Order: sequence, then structure tokens, then C-alpha cells
Amino acid sequence: MAKNLQQRLFDQVLSQFAKRTHAIDQLSGLLGVGRDGIYRRIRGDTIVNPTELERLAQHFNLSLDSLIFGESDTVFFSFNGFDESTRNFNDYLIGFEQEFEFLSQANPEEIHFYYASTELPLFQSCFFPELICFKLYVWGLTVLGYKNLNAQAFSADLLPAHVLETTKRIQKLYISFPSTELWGTNVVDNTLNQIEYHFGSGHFRSAEDALMLCDKLVELTFHMQKMAEVGTKFLPGEKPEVSNGESFSLYHNEMVYTSNTLLAITPQSKVLFTSLSNPHFLKSDDDRLCNYMENWFKGVVKKSSAISVQAEKQRLWFFNRLRQRIESTKQRIAVSQD
Repeated sequence: MAKNLQQRLFDQVLSQFAKRTHAIDQLSGLLGVGRDGIYRRIRGDTIVNPTELERLAQHFNLSLDSLIFGESDTVFFSFNGFDESTRNFNDYLIGFEQEFEFLSQANPEEIHFYYASTELPLFQSCFFPELICFKLYVWGLTVLGYKNLNAQAFSADLLPAHVLETTKRIQKLYISFPSTELWGTNVVDNTLNQIEYHFGSGHFRSAEDALMLCDKLVELTFHMQKMAEVGTKFLPGEKPEVSNGESFSLYHNEMVYTSNTLLAITPQSKVLFTSLSNPHFLKSDDDRLCNYMENWFKGVVKKSSAISVQAEKQRLWFFNRLRQRIESTKQRIAVSQD
């Protein structure tokens, strides 16, 4: 027998908790009824009234439309670009961080990320302060529209200390969950194009700043190469054997052209993130879509070349190719300043 709307609603609410008792306690406080009253609503003995329905949907960020039209081909997303409270770099980074904090409720063995990216993911940009600083500077000038940057040249010390602390938390969050990632040799191209464009537009104080970013990209490629070699995530400056990082599986695929897409899988739920007007993103926990994307990732991985652990020859070729692209950009910048 098909479940009714109330049953489907509570199924989604309960899926957000590792323990049922935690859900009951929070629901009791949210709806202002005792534990017995919550159990009666979960069983369907008591009908949820419109006010409670609204409160549940808003608090747990649930789409009632998706619950009602679940069997159609309609898929519902949330979009963080509508949030006008993001007024500075730290607001954006904290919002990004909070989207993934739910993973800390599960054991690392029970979590997995699939990530397909056509550019360096923000997680990895956070490994080097200069790179995340430049990424945020570019976004601030363009999509985020921070007017105070219009007359300001890029500087590696643009980010205040509290923002750098947020990037460190994002680094630690990233290495704390296992992931399977798909990269192409174009993964550095967007950042290189941005460096070259902003150098030509006079947004650097000197060519040395632009070349410094290229050098940091080279450092990042060596770090990612080492992570792929040992199959473990760790922070720059750490030794992988003493790191608390989780597993890292990297695959090379030149045939997949997609927006930056991340699928997070936990025992309680699956959540899909895909970029739209980067750095903004769409988010969906639609079961059918997440299952579809999980099968998509698994299918693409089977047709991709592993560059982690034993695949030394493929790994060396891949990362050398990235560094060749970076070197070509450095040469163009050096020549243009002569």
C-alpha cells in the first residue's frame, strides 16, 4: 500500500537523524507536543495540522511539492543564490561549510562522496591560502558583486585571519570523508584563464603576483598527486602516514563534460549538489535523482582510467600534463611583461 503524505513527510524527517531518539526530541520541541504526541503523528494516529506541516517543511527544508508529485518526472531543488545574507567572503564560506556539516553525524566508513569537476574544487583550493584568496576575489568581482573590490587589485593577504580559519575548517572537513573523484586535464584551465585574464585587465599589482599563483597551482598538483599515490587525503605539510584523512580515489576521464557535481551518500540520506552560476549551487535530496546520479557515477568510473595508488604511469602522465599547462600560462605572462 502506498504511503500517504504524512508518512512520506516523516520518513524524510527521520532520515536526517542518525538516531530515532534524537529526532523525537527535536520534533517534540519544534511542535510543542510530548514524545507520545510525536509517536502518534509518526504512526498516523494523529493528523498533522497545517501549521505543523508548514513548520516541519520549513525547519527541515522539505519540499511538499516533491512529496506530493514524487512519482512524476518533476525534481525539486534548493538554490543558495537566493540567500541575500551572503555579504562577505566569510558568509559564503560558512554557508558552504554548513552544507556539509551533516556528514559529521555519520562514521567515515558510512560516508562516501562522488565528485565530478571541470575545475579545481573549492575544497582543494582551500589547501593553499593564496589560491582560495584568488578564487574568492574573482567571485567577489563577478557573481557575488562585492563592490569594494572594484578598485582593489588582488593581494594574497586579502583574506582576514577569521576567514582563513574558516578555510582551515573546510580543509579538515574535506579530508574527513572518503571520496571518488573524476578529473580531466582541463581541471586547471579555468583558474589559469582567470589568472591570465585578470593579469591582462590590470587586477594584479605586478606580474610576480600572477606568477606566484601559478606556482601555488604547481604545488597543489604535487600535493594531489601524492594523495592519489597513497590513496589517502592529508593536508599540505602533513605526512600521509600520520594523517587522519580518509580514502581518496582519483579517476581520469576526458569524455565527461558536466557542471561541478557532488553526490554525498550517508546511511540516512543522499544529497546532490551541482553548480549553477558558480559559485552558487543547486541542492536536491530527491531519491530518484540521487539514485540516478549514483548509478551515473559508478558507470562513468568503470569507463575511466584510475590514477590512484598502483596506476603510477597514468598518474605521472596526468599530473605532468597539468603542470605543462601551468608552465605555458607562466610563459605567456612572463613574455607579456617584457
